[in-house]
Amino acid sequence: MEIGKLLKIRREQKELTQQQVAAKFHVTRQTVSRWENEKSYPNIDTLVELSLFFDFSLDEILKGIE
Repeated sequence: MEIGKLLKIRREQKELTQQQVAAKFHVTRQTVSRWENEKSYPNIDTLVELSLFFDFSLDEILKGIE
């Protein structure tokens, strides 16, 4: 699954806004939007934190394993 699609699905499942996710990970709302629209990607440290927060494996994202 694509990173952006997964992040958006998991964010919506937790009923969080992009602004709330941005505050949690110390980025701007626009950054979260760019991640979700695959215009940019989180750095590896942030990706690890996102995987813990949203409960997905890094294999799922980096290798495309569903």
